[in-house]
Amino acid sequence: MVMITVVVAGTIGVSTVGLTDGLDERQQPRAFTDTEVVLGSEHRTWGGWDDRVAGAPERGDIDIVRLTYASGPVFEGDEIGSIVVRWSGDDGRSGQVRFLNPNGFDEDTEQAYHPGETIGEFCTGDLYAGETLTIRMVHNRFQDGGRTDADSGGPFRYVGSGQNDIATGDDDPFFRVNGRYPITSSGDRPMEPGDTVEIVFFGTENERPITRLEATATEFTGEPAQRDKPAC
Repeated sequence: MVMITVVVAGTIGVSTVGLTDGLDERQQPRAFTDTEVVLGSEHRTWGGWDDRVAGAPERGDIDIVRLTYASGPVFEGDEIGSIVVRWSGDDGRSGQVRFLNPNGFDEDTEQAYHPGETIGEFCTGDLYAGETLTIRMVHNRFQDGGRTDADSGGPFRYVGSGQNDIATGDDDPFFRVNGRYPITSSGDRPMEPGDTVEIVFFGTENERPITRLEATATEFTGEPAQRDKPAC
């Protein structure tokens, strides 16, 4: 097993020169193992998730980042301002998704792409050494008939969805909302197999990175499982 140990450094920055560059020197070292990015191992319960394609799509519409917290202090959800997943490929295309801590919302915060709907109840949790953290992100590559369909000729992207989620252990909440999680997505396209993927944890002020990890995206092969997120 390969362990990636993140040792804190002393400057502010979010460049990808090195995994320890720019980390917040006030934080204790934290170590993760078995970081993996698997594309399409799950799909939404919504029936329109694959209506854009004829027949079965090559994979599900939920991409998953999974990592094991090997050692370090308790990772409290409330001490994390946001978690960013960013990627880049050999084709020169890149992008990123940001999960803002749900404490930055309000139950009455309106959904950007679903008028009349709100965030609803939200919750955070803690990550302990030995537990797994799972990040789920939904894209619109295969969907048709929804409010977040890709524009004609426009790029596909990750979208606000009830299945966007960050969970610990046995699907307990780390960052979770009962409605659609309003992620912030930008870039040229969703992740593709072979992309270099970086996962960055930011402190509560969303400027100083606490931890930075890196992995290579792989494509799931097989029948994707249907995902139905638990409530808070």
